[in-house]
Amino acid sequence: MPTKHIDDATAALLDDLYVRCVTLTQQPVKEVEVLRLAIQTGIGNITDNDILSAMSARDSVWQQLAEQTWAEVVACWPEAGITEYNFEKLAAGHSDTWQRLSDERCHTVMKERLKQRLWMPVFGPAAQLFTADDFDMNEDELRAARAHDKDLARQYRESLPALDGRAYSTLNDHEQSLALYYTSHISFTPDGQGDFTVVYSEPSDAPAA
Repeated sequence: MPTKHIDDATAALLDDLYVRCVTLTQQPVKEVEVLRLAIQTGIGNITDNDILSAMSARDSVWQQLAEQTWAEVVACWPEAGITEYNFEKLAAGHSDTWQRLSDERCHTVMKERLKQRLWMPVFGPAAQLFTADDFDMNEDELRAARAHDKDLARQYRESLPALDGRAYSTLNDHEQSLALYYTSHISFTPDGQGDFTVVYSEPSDAPAA
């Protein structure tokens, strides 16, 4: 790229940055974009996050990064327990790709690429465990169901310690729903063989997820 009035060392760094931007975005990059990025960020401090948050990239680049993020998350957490609501928290804790590309724009684009996998928990664990239904019950039925659910919640919390140390795949459907619902008390540790060990922690003041 043209580097008139720039010393040789800086010109070489700009050329390297230009190639890096084209390689990362997989599409043509304007020289002015590279210069602007170098000036704003500092040519020796530019990360992939800086490039992708400042420049457009080919769809296939974002798809690959999204798939990589997903793979890193599902390696550490059961796929059935990953929803639109908790994905970002799980990605922040378990995905190096998500952490490395920390700009909000990068996160928004990657999450959009995964929207077909991030289910809304309308019929998730809560629907399997509790009876109250705001849509199909009248006021009296809803009041009774909520009272019943309160008793169920107490029983469920008391049963959680029994899940500790067990393999996730060995849990029955009800136990898996418990583990995925009470994530304020339950976490998972990969066993290295494609399964997860359930880890129970003592209750805290935090509400159940």
